[in-house]
Parts: sequence; structure tokens; C-alpha cells
Amino acid sequence: MSLFVLGATGLVGGEIVKVGEQSSVFQKIIPVIRRHTNFESTKVTAIEEPDTSKWPEVIANESKSKPIDAYISALGTTRAKAGSAENFKKIDYGINYENAKAAKENGVKVAVLVSSIGANAKSWFLYPKTKGELEDDVIALGFEHTVILRPGALLGERTEAHGWANGIIMGFGRATKGTFLAPILHPVEATDVAKVAVHFAEEGVNGKLTGKATIVGAGEIVKIANVLNS
Repeated sequence: MSLFVLGATGLVGGEIVKVGEQSSVFQKIIPVIRRHTNFESTKVTAIEEPDTSKWPEVIANESKSKPIDAYISALGTTRAKAGSAENFKKIDYGINYENAKAAKENGVKVAVLVSSIGANAKSWFLYPKTKGELEDDVIALGFEHTVILRPGALLGERTEAHGWANGIIMGFGRATKGTFLAPILHPVEATDVAKVAVHFAEEGVNGKLTGKATIVGAGEIVKIANVLNS
């Protein structure tokens, strides 16, 4: 079986590729990337395409001989990194939605979207509103199974800065992990989010998920990760 990964050079996406390499369910991992990245495993067939507008075409081409079985997107940015609210929406919503749509149109059955704690299409704030709108519209595409992950404060080593606010949240998450304050931000290691994402993709392609859409909250992600790590 094959797994397509969007956002494979990011904090969570990079870990998803690593976890996918160890999967006994997926024999082929297909990350689409803008710049050259070394992946050591022979299971990984990376596709380098600097023009993100062509990524839906990449999905279509990869599906010609055999449909992709599962799709995971961990693609995301911040307003600070994007430079403006408009660019943020183009990346966080636009690229994500167009590729999810291409995945659905080309026969993908299972989609996993790494979203964020607090995502809400009715929010007055840009970040949670955009995340919520994307969640709603990806679910509306009608995959056989759609799984939305809403992790809390992500912990791990980023290769690129995502703005001072993100840095503060990550720092607070590190400081509160394992304390009585942890339920505020539900801090979680990026590798644990990746394990949960791949787990749900595996469950989906193996026919073990019920219902069209599953939303997994921040606290539940931590609990599932603890079970997977035990």
C-alpha cells in the first residue's frame, strides 16, 4: 500500500515520513517537496516540485498506475512566516484544500489532516478560523474516511523559524509538559503526532475505522500516543 505525504519537510511532516518508513502496512511513502531533501529509506519515493500549484498534478500522475491508498497532510504555516494574512490563507487553506481535492478525485480512500487545537470556522481570529474552514471543507470532500487531528503545542526542533508567538507557545509547552499545567496546551512531541497520524491512516486502509469523519482532540492525541509508545 502507498502513503502520500504533504508537508514532509516540516516539523510533523518529517516525522510522518520517518514513522511511515517503519510501517508494516505501507510499502511506499510518497512525499512531495519543494526542495531537495535526503530520505534514507528505499520505501520513500520523494517527488521534488518547487511549484506548489503543480502538486495536485503530481497526485494525479502518481495515481495513474495504481491509486494512492492514504493521504496525510501536515502542511501548515503561521502568519508571521507567510508574511501576511492573505499569504497565510493561500498556503494553509489553499494549498491544503487543492491537494486534498486532487487526492479525492484520484481515488484516495483515507485522508488524515493535521490541524490544530482550537480550530473553529466561526472564530474571529485568523489562525483557528482558517484551520476550521479547512477541516470543514476537507470533510465535505467525502473521503471514505477523514481523520482530523487537533494537536496542542508542538514540541521538537524546527529547521525554520515560525515567528515569536509560536516560539513562546513551544517554550511554554516544553515547560509545562508533565505538570499540572499540561492540560492547558496539551504539549506533544511532533514524533508522537506523526505516530498517531500514521496509525489512523493504517487503521483506515485496513477497514478498522467507522464513520466518515473522526476528529481527534489534543488530549486524546496524547493518550493514543502514550498507548502506541507503550
